[in-house]
Amino acid sequence: MDAMPQSIVVDRASGMLMIPAGKPKFALGVGLWDDTLKPFNAFVQRELLDAERQMRKGLPPAPGTLDGERRLHVTVQLVPRPDNDYNPHAISVAAPPSHGGTDIERHLGYMYDRNLVSLGAALRSLATLTERPLGCRAFVGLAPCHRDEWDEDEYDWDDPEDAVHRVQGAEGTEYRIDGPRLMMPWWEDLQKMAVDCAHTVRPEQILGLIGHWTSWEPGAREALLQRTQDEEFIVTLRAEQQVVRVYYQDLCLSTLETGYGGYFDRTIQRVKELGVTATAQAEEHQGALKLLVEDSTPIIAG
Repeated sequence: MDAMPQSIVVDRASGMLMIPAGKPKFALGVGLWDDTLKPFNAFVQRELLDAERQMRKGLPPAPGTLDGERRLHVTVQLVPRPDNDYNPHAISVAAPPSHGGTDIERHLGYMYDRNLVSLGAALRSLATLTERPLGCRAFVGLAPCHRDEWDEDEYDWDDPEDAVHRVQGAEGTEYRIDGPRLMMPWWEDLQKMAVDCAHTVRPEQILGLIGHWTSWEPGAREALLQRTQDEEFIVTLRAEQQVVRVYYQDLCLSTLETGYGGYFDRTIQRVKELGVTATAQAEEHQGALKLLVEDSTPIIAG
């Protein structure tokens, strides 16, 4: 594997940009829907047979293998889905490209909105940094099935709906399966990894992770509306003397200064390091300008 900053790696075998795995006990659930249960079952079935072949070769637990806790370790792809009508910031969990078809055809489920609050911005940024698919480690819990142990009032062994919750190993053993769980780093760690990776791939870009409001220049909001109706747009940050000004094309929208809690100190410093200009993302939100910046931690003198 080719190491990238802060443990983000490119897996040579799959060609995916891989996020390092977090601890299994903190793994995140994935929302499965009726139309993804059968594709998920087929995905797990294929991965299980591959894992058993790995075990017969004596290989240690890794993606595509089983561990002692009866967890099937897999690799999945994370795909931003702006076409999602419910949430345009949704992130799909899909089978990896090696399974064939488009990422939409390989769709298995969605990350929960509650996890996107802290992880979504970093994941969407990583997914758009390069043309490589974005992947992460995950696992599926397995429990051996014994027909005489199931309550027939709750589980019909021959019902097709119940059948999608189990898979069969190479030796004929049947397993009841759980939904996938993503082994993601803590959100603070993931954001730092995303920023470091972005600085390597696109050093001139300020990554949009943390949003802070800034005041409009007089008349700037009205002038902006005459140029674009988009709620989200790319802006240019320019260092001018001791401040950084926010421009949309040649229109100055706002001025960033030190102070005010130090929210923009690091952004100002970063723009100066990049040679006085950089790009960032901004949003028009409820009559205010929201600027997305990488880090809002105040710079402490000395």
